[in-house]
Order: sequence, then structure tokens, then C-alpha cells
Amino acid sequence: MSSLLVCRLCDSQCKLQDSHIIPRSYFKSMKGKSGQLMLVSIDESVDPALSNADPKEKLLCRDCEQHINTCYEMYGTRFFKQHQKVTKTKERVVFNQFRYKEFYLYLISILWRVSVSSLRRYKHIELGEGLNNYLKYCLKENTLNINSHFKIDDYFKISVIRVVDKKNQLDDTLIKSIFFDYNCEYADTIEEGLIYYFMVDGFVIVYHFNPEESIDSLKTKRKYAQIVNGKKLVVPVSDIRNFKQFADGISMIINKAINHGKL
Repeated sequence: MSSLLVCRLCDSQCKLQDSHIIPRSYFKSMKGKSGQLMLVSIDESVDPALSNADPKEKLLCRDCEQHINTCYEMYGTRFFKQHQKVTKTKERVVFNQFRYKEFYLYLISILWRVSVSSLRRYKHIELGEGLNNYLKYCLKENTLNINSHFKIDDYFKISVIRVVDKKNQLDDTLIKSIFFDYNCEYADTIEEGLIYYFMVDGFVIVYHFNPEESIDSLKTKRKYAQIVNGKKLVVPVSDIRNFKQFADGISMIINKAINHGKL
């Protein structure tokens, strides 16, 4: 029998589950019938290798696992794959009947798990105890309100962009089959704060964190492609070359796969 540990969400001492840091369904969809994925590292000394590629650890109790799944993942993990209630053009993807709070907290739930994870692959993502506790409170209580004056989406602006190859050199199926794990860096200037980002199903998700001195500035500032509370989510379509990290990453993946006889 496993020893009792402390659940990172409810702080109770209990038997913990093997919690998925990134929703399992993302990897399951990409694996298809193969059961494994090709894992490619930016480290040139690391060869591409087949891997289960599903990061998990003892993180949450059973009740909190169910809470995350029921409140957020049942909606969020299916969001990008839905075909009904979606309108597409060359310039944008419109998701109708959008449930903002549910989707926002779903994305926050992944960032929070990455931040509190002890896995080596996420050691570069550390929000700090204070921010982790704010996110934990909002996830546990299923609310955007930190208190009567502040909301979590005042501090974390989340943008969603659909990336494609507008020169048609990369097949869209290839772009949608690649998962770029979480990374962080400063925005265009240090003053604009930090961004955290990942890519899945051809969508880039960017978290902007910039603790401005003025709460009015926080509430009114908008980011490109920021998700906002409304009945529709309008996601712009952008050429992948506008995102150097991902364009370079895909080139590296293809080159390493060719060099190691994987393509």
C-alpha cells in the first residue's frame, strides 16, 4: 500500500493518484494505435526516441482528480477537436457557445500542475508559492475571483492562436500532430513580464503574466488573441513563421528525425 502524502490541491493527507500533468487525452490522440510517440529534445546530444511521453506523478487525491476532470477537463480537452458549433475561415476560427470560465480555468489547471510538478522536465516552470496558491484557490473553488477586488484573469491573460503554414510547405496534419511542451521566457521587453506557452492540436496557448502596479492597467490591457468572456471565442489564424520558437522547433524535429533514420 502506498504511503500517505499531501494532495497539492486540497492539502489533505491521503493516498495520491498518478496524476497526469498534461491531460492524458492529448497524448492518447496523438499516439493513435501506436501507443508511443517520438520524443525529440532540443538537446543535440539526445537522440529521438519512442516514449510513452505522458508525464505524471503523485500529485492529487482521488476527489481532486475527479474535481479537475469534471469541472474543467471534460470541456477543455475536447475543445479544439469539436467540429460542431465551429466556424472556420482562412483568417479565424470561431467557437460558438463558448464557456469562458470553464475553459480559462482548464488552461490554468495545466499551468498550475506544471508549476507545482517535481518532474525534471518542468523544473524551468516555477510560478512561486504565492502565485501557485492563488491558482490553487481558484481551481479548488471553481472561481475566477481571488477576493472581492481581484480576479485571476486580471493577472494571467491567456491567448489562443491557430497556427498554419500559409506557404503550404508543411502539411497541416503534421502541425496538428506535434506537441510542444511548456516553456517560458520574457515577453518582447522585460517590462512586459513573462510568457508561458505550449502548442497542441495546431493551437498555440500563451499565458501572459505582468504584475502591473495599477490594477486599472491590469483590467484594461489586452493582448493579441486574448480569450475574453463572451458567448464566442474568436481565434485568429496565423502563419507558423510568426512564432519563431515553433517554426524552428518543427525544422529541428524534421532534421533530427531524418538524421536518425526516423523519417
